[in-house]
Order: sequence, then structure tokens, then C-alpha cells
Amino acid sequence: MSQIKDLIIKLATQFINIPADSIDEHIHETLGMAGTYLGMDRAYLFEYDLEKGTMTNTYEWCGEGIKPFKDQLQNIPLSSYPKWIAQHFAGEIIRIPSVKDLSHGNLKKTLEMQGIKSLITVPLIDHGKCLGFVGFDAVRREIDWNEDHVCLAKMIAEIYRNVIKRRNMEKRLVATQRQYEELVEGIPVGLYRRKPGPGGEFIMVNKALARILGFESKEELIGVKIARFCVDMERMKQCAAELALTGEIKEKEVRFSRRDGKIFWAAISAKEYVDEAGNPVYIEGLVQDISDRKKEEEEKERLRGQLQQAQRLESIGRLAGGVAHDFNNLLVPILGYSELLLEMAGDDERLRRYVSPIKEAGEKARDIVRQLLAFGRKQELEKTPVELNEHVSKFRKFLVHTLRDDIEVVVKNYSNPIVVECDVRQLDQVLLNLAINAQDAMPDGGRLEITTGVKKLDKTVEGFGSFLHPGAYADVTIRDTGVGMDSKTQEQIFEPFFTTKSMEKGTGLGLAMAYGIVQQHGGNIRVESRPGEGSTFQIFLPLFSGKIESGGYHSSSSGSTKGGGTILIVEDEPAVRDFVAHALGKDGYKVIKAGAYKDVVEILESMGESPDLLLTDVIMPGVNGIEMYRRLKKDYPSLKVLYMSGNAPETVHLEEEENFLQKPFSVKDLRERIRAVLDEKDVENRLNAGSMGLLQ
Repeated sequence: MSQIKDLIIKLATQFINIPADSIDEHIHETLGMAGTYLGMDRAYLFEYDLEKGTMTNTYEWCGEGIKPFKDQLQNIPLSSYPKWIAQHFAGEIIRIPSVKDLSHGNLKKTLEMQGIKSLITVPLIDHGKCLGFVGFDAVRREIDWNEDHVCLAKMIAEIYRNVIKRRNMEKRLVATQRQYEELVEGIPVGLYRRKPGPGGEFIMVNKALARILGFESKEELIGVKIARFCVDMERMKQCAAELALTGEIKEKEVRFSRRDGKIFWAAISAKEYVDEAGNPVYIEGLVQDISDRKKEEEEKERLRGQLQQAQRLESIGRLAGGVAHDFNNLLVPILGYSELLLEMAGDDERLRRYVSPIKEAGEKARDIVRQLLAFGRKQELEKTPVELNEHVSKFRKFLVHTLRDDIEVVVKNYSNPIVVECDVRQLDQVLLNLAINAQDAMPDGGRLEITTGVKKLDKTVEGFGSFLHPGAYADVTIRDTGVGMDSKTQEQIFEPFFTTKSMEKGTGLGLAMAYGIVQQHGGNIRVESRPGEGSTFQIFLPLFSGKIESGGYHSSSSGSTKGGGTILIVEDEPAVRDFVAHALGKDGYKVIKAGAYKDVVEILESMGESPDLLLTDVIMPGVNGIEMYRRLKKDYPSLKVLYMSGNAPETVHLEEEENFLQKPFSVKDLRERIRAVLDEKDVENRLNAGSMGLLQ
């Protein structure tokens, strides 16, 4: 009896405190101990896989000289031995003293194939579920199994039941742990567990957190305080306070520093775990790198600001155009009458001394209005093809004499010719305004560099207030070594009346006008600047794609501006209407005045006379000047038209843009343009008369 007790104790103690990866080895060893003690030739353990419906010999011990059959007894269908399986599932011990006495069948055939003469098997039952069975075979002799054998086999089976149960549990635990680790290590979000407190050390981290923080392995982070990576400590203190108060924080955006010092944005969440007494035990949390998301948000915000800026500039432009239109109507009589007074004054110095300042003040006001129109892109352009390299080189000579002596002006031209279609006067105004602005930014002197080139854009590029579409552009870059600008100043520099100078030194219209001129030419301006590092203005203009014709450009005829003819003046502003009528009447024209289309109809019907020229403002109450001319043309086919407006012709959609007079205009401009249109009519009349003669 003592030997049986020693065996059972020895078998049981073999499985105490052994690691999971040693269980298989100990099962095989203890099967040998039990088989030897019982005087058996084989001892084995079969396990059932109820999902697959099979049984497998997982462990086998064979005595000396006994053939093993473990490899042949794998994944045997349970349906092959229904009675055998039913007895085990019922918890019955199977004892076969003599295999040869079994009735013929599948079981007897299998046992005889293994050379078995006697056997005993005990099922491994756990909570009503059969895990498998332990068996002992006698190959050399038959055994009449008594109760002592049965009792010992049952005790041995109980030990193996617990061992198999533990092994299966540990396998499931290992599998679960592996799945957990795969999940934890597989997600791109940093996970951690750390000690309580604002700067608690990491206890556990995953690979993603190590990667996010710039470490090669997660082991390097164990014991490191999370506070080491915080950039904004004030923000982290707020998060720590909220965590201590509520026990949890969610999606807090903070700035972290990687191991190499690079700053990035992170979203952190954390939860505090406490013991039964309410004392903090540890904190679990996650860290997600949201740098790309923040960059996208910043880009969207920047584009939103750019759109708002463009809309603001467009609104200011419309306002500037409206103000300029009304102001031009006031300037027409001021400049016109002062010009007529100076003609009348002759050599009267006293009268000229009083009138000249009026004319000069009006001209300065006119220049300001033109600047407003330039910003609003509503001025009249006279575009011609211009070779940019040559023009910029010539303009340098002008700048050298215009800017201070302590400003070095350098021009670097592109190696090939660059042709753009532009208004030369307006282009010069842009270059001059930018150069003067650069000079003011270099109070102690410096270098102004103008570079020409060609820029090919493969994709849409952001400019100031709008975008440049793909294509080839002429590039004029103006760099200075001045004081530079911060980002807030750069957002406003092209707005009218914004200036960093005193009002004695500037009106704040120079850069606004430059912006408007470039925009009206279909181009754009880009600005790069930092305080203390100078400024760079990059002007993009569309390249000229047409053919340059030989020969020069013709100026208008300088012949007599006096002449006869009937001119119908339609203008809703009385001061402008009276001045024009007075100036033209003084030159010998017959003048008919009207303030609106309804007045025109009544006057012409009462006169029964056909006017030679319609001189009308474009923007009129009721019927505008364009529609008015269309209606009158039906009744008076030979009627010519000359439009006048404070806005540019392209903004009012004229059919005959060449017959346009921009307000405010001088008396000389009025006379020459009237004479040119009427002379053109005379030529047409002569041609028509000649044609009639040939037909007769």
C-alpha cells in the first residue's frame, strides 16, 4: 500500500509549479512511472476533439522491446468505435482481460493489430465532459483486472484529468495572450500603462508608442516618465487635473516631443484605475499621432482665410470702383473748368496763380482715383507685346536715378527672350511701387535685385487672393534685404490704405494698385518674407502667345479739334453735362443736352433733327447708355457713339470699346476723341456716297 501511495504522491508532485512548456515532457515521464509500476507494456493518453469528432493518441510510453503505435493512432473518427465512445462518455471504465475473447469487429481487429492481449482504460471526465482517456496495455500476457488495478488506474486518471485541464487552460491563456499582444502590437495607436501621478513612469507600452516617440524598441520606454515628452507643460497640467478629478480624459490634443526633439501633435486619452480603497493603482492610455490631421486642418483653415481674404479684396474692389465712378463725375467739371479758365487767363499771372492750384489738386485726386481703379481692376489698359528682359534692363536705369544712392539695384535677366502682353505704363507703375516699397524697408541701405524668368506650372498654385492655373508664366522676382514682414502684415499689404508708414510718407495705395494691375493682366503676386530677412515679391504674368507684327504704333491725329456737327449729350450728373456742353459749344458744335433716355426721345421728336454723335455716360438711370445707342441707331442709322464712364470699358461690356472716354478727362482729350469719331463718320459718308455714284 505504501508503494501505491508513494507512486501517487510522486505522480502528483511532478506537475506542481512546472512551466506550461514542460507539461508534455512530464506527462510522458509519469506515464512510464505508472506503466512500470503496474507491470504494463504500454501506457498512453488519448484526447477527444468533439468539434472534429476525432480522438488522437497524444502521449505514449512503451516498455522495452514493445512497438509504439502513437503515429498510427491520430485523428481516428469517433464513429468507428461507437460502443467504446459511448462507455467513456458515460464515465465507465473499460476492462478487457482477454482481447481474443472479444466478438469479431472493428475494435478487436484494431487491438490485435497492436498485439494487445489485455487492456484497461479510464475516461477523463471534467464537469460531465469527457476530455479523453488513460489506458494501459498488456502485450506479453493476459491480465484479469481486479479492483486494485481499477482503483489505481482511476487515481492516475484523476491526476491526468487535472493536468490536461490545466494544460488546456494554459494553452487557451497563451492563445488569448498572443491574440491580445497581436491586437495591442498591431494597431497604429500607442498604448501604455503607467504609474499614477502627473509624470508616472511607463510600466507597459506597445511597439506603436515606441515608434511614435522615436524609440527602436518598447523596452527602452519602460521606466521613462511620460512628462519627458510633453512640450506644453501647462496643457499637460490641465489634463492631469481633469484626470485626477474625473478619472478619465478623452481625445485631448497636445504637443509631444520625439526622442530626437521633433515636435508633433498627439491626441491622448487615459483612464485611472483604483483599488477597493479608492487609491490609484495605475493609469492606462493611448497616444495617437495626429500631425497629418492637424496639418490638413491648418491647410483648410489657411485656404478658408485665403478665400475670405479674396472675398474681402473683391468687396473692397467693388467699393473702390463705385467710389471712383462717383468721384470721377465730380472731377470732370473741376479739371475741365480749371483747364478752360487757364486757357482764358492767357498771361494773367494773378488769375493763373489762383486757378493752377485747383487744377493741380484735381489732378492729384484723379491719380488717387486711378489707383483705386487699378486695385479694383477697372482701369483701361493699352496692351502691347513687350520683351521683358529688355524692358526691365531699361527700367533699371530709371530706378538707379530714382532710388536713394545707398540702394544697389541689380538686374538678372533670363537667358532667352520673354514676351508678355501688357500695358507698359502700368507695368512700370507696378515695378516702381514695389521698388519704392523695398527702399522704405531698407532705411540704412541695401540691395534690390530684380530677376526675370519663365515658370511652368504643372498644377494649380496659390497666389495672393486667388490661384494660378497650370501653364507657362513670365516671372519677375523682386528681392530686397530690408526689415521684412510678419505674417499678419503680409495678409494686409495689398489692401487699400493699409500702410506701415506715416500718412506723410504714403497713402497705402501703392501695393494695392500693383496687386490690381497684375490681377487685371491675368497674373498674380506671391509674397515671402520674415522679420529681419527681407522680402520677396514674385510677379507672374501670362506669356504672349500671339504673333508680333513689324512696325510701330500710330498715335492719334493731331489735326484740328474744331469742327461742326450736332452732338447729343446724355449725362445724369448735371455738373458733368453742363461742363461738356459748354466746352463743345465753345468749339463750335451744336449741342443737345439730356439727363435720361425719356428726355432724349422728347427732344429729338420736337426738333425733327438727326444728331451726328451720341456722347453718353454708360451707367444711366432707366435705360443705360449702351441700350440707348441701340435704340437710337434704328431711327438714325448714321449716328455714331462715344461712351464715357468712370469705369473701364471691359467692366461695362461695350460693343465699341474703341469709342470710349475714361473719366475724368481733360478738355484736350474730349476735343480729340470727339473729332476722331466724327472724322471717321465723314469718311464713311464719303465712301457711301462714292458707292452710290458707282451704282448709278
